[in-house]
Amino acid sequence: MAIEKDAEKILEKFSKTLESVPDLEGTYYITDNLNLNRKDESIEKNPEKIVRNAKTDKDGNVVVKKADWIN
Repeated sequence: MAIEKDAEKILEKFSKTLESVPDLEGTYYITDNLNLNRKDESIEKNPEKIVRNAKTDKDGNVVVKKADWIN
């Protein structure tokens, strides 16, 4: 088929082109973007706001489901 012959020609030309490419060592990118993370700062937390949607008992303790793997 003509497609197969064309594909073989393309591959032959490509392999010949690859032979002429010199072997190079790895390249490295040097940029000024060394640390793009935010500063590690603590944020004030309001415990009342955190547990206001949680179920609590009469003493204010958070009530959670017992794990299934515990007897």
